[in-house]
Amino acid sequence: MQELGRREFITGAALSALAALPGKLEAEPPKGSKHPNILLLIADDLGDRDAGCYGHPTIRTPSLDRIAAGGMRFTNAFVTTSSCSPSRASMFTGRYPHATGAEALHMPLPEGTKILPTYLSELGYFTANVGKLHLGPVGAAQFDRVEEQPTDWKQVLEERPGKGPFFLAVGFRDPHRPYQPDTVPDPTDPADVIVPPYLVDTPETRADLASYYDECLRMDRETGKILDWLKANGLEKDTLVIFVSDNGMPFPRAKTTCYDSGVRVPFLVHWPGRVPEGSVSESLISTVDLAPTILSILGRKVPEAMQGTNASPLFFDPLAEVRAYVHIERNWHNLDDHQRGCRDKRYKYIKNNRPRMFTTSSDLLKSPSYLSLLAKRDLNQLTPEQMRLWMIPRAGEELYDTWTDPFEFTNLAGDPRYAEILERMRSEKERWRAATGDYPPGRRYKDNLDIFTREKYGKTSGAPERYE
Repeated sequence: MQELGRREFITGAALSALAALPGKLEAEPPKGSKHPNILLLIADDLGDRDAGCYGHPTIRTPSLDRIAAGGMRFTNAFVTTSSCSPSRASMFTGRYPHATGAEALHMPLPEGTKILPTYLSELGYFTANVGKLHLGPVGAAQFDRVEEQPTDWKQVLEERPGKGPFFLAVGFRDPHRPYQPDTVPDPTDPADVIVPPYLVDTPETRADLASYYDECLRMDRETGKILDWLKANGLEKDTLVIFVSDNGMPFPRAKTTCYDSGVRVPFLVHWPGRVPEGSVSESLISTVDLAPTILSILGRKVPEAMQGTNASPLFFDPLAEVRAYVHIERNWHNLDDHQRGCRDKRYKYIKNNRPRMFTTSSDLLKSPSYLSLLAKRDLNQLTPEQMRLWMIPRAGEELYDTWTDPFEFTNLAGDPRYAEILERMRSEKERWRAATGDYPPGRRYKDNLDIFTREKYGKTSGAPERYE
């Protein structure tokens, strides 16, 4: 099969046809109507274009395609960080990772943090999370019910008390590593995978990608069961469904990076009669917007503590705009780092405050894809773009034109023709840092690091040090 770039297959006439937009629908439920049920589906490490509805030719996602066909598909949706727990912290708090007190991987939310289910409980919602949550005990305690397995959704819904609205968050564990054989009875043929140009095309890489595709399919099939249950129980029209991923796919130069392969994610919204069917929004949206958007749809004033934007106009009018930029960051994930950046619809800016850090996530270091890169590197058989994975030091600043360079290979920060754009993006990044109370690059963590490391390691010594 001819090798394609991961974004090349979403261009052309097919995407233009998908973008035919119906008219506006109402932005809020009519006065006196009951609040909708809310189903939040969160994939674990699903890539930015890795679904059929995003144009991928071989990943099988009929259930996600069904959500998109009946609702809205966002093409410029981003997480705040490409790291699981701090990304989820942003979703539930409406705050950027550095402002949650839980900016590092596995760091729990600190005492006193109020998250989305508590606000919804105040509105009469029954709240539950099944599967992965990754917010620590403070977050878990704010749900009425928490179950360990994503497949527990049916039991939770059927046992929910009363007839009021429910908020159910389903934290899938797919397609997170490690991968096992026999994930699905009809596995993907490695010959059918799409190898992105930052990986090497070897049998091992193809087998690794095929396993990833299979976990995407398993997640999609569980999603289909939930959608079928809603329909069978007469709840489809009364349920706002939101599907998103916590970060990009778990492969080198994707997960944990600030590149689009790490921070741009699928984002789907479905609400029959309210969200326009088959619509596509190219507007910028961030997962930090989830909590304020949901509260706004329900008619509740957005708490001042939330830093995200009310993006509810986008749900009902695909041509609406609520953001000029999205903002991204990277902190500790297996090793310390301090990257900050922003993106508009075209340009991406990244500031590397620790350019000598090596940023591949530890769960990828033994993957067949990474080992294939290592083997080819040692034989001097990598392309310059593939070798960028080992670039030390990294450039202090990076600037990319994502329209002409979707894989972000050509750094324009030193090109005088882009000096004005560089300064604009740099200034926006600094404005955002000041506005959201970001901590300086000279300090590795906030004061709750010592508590975190004592709980996780039993002691603070041996854990990464914090700069004062």
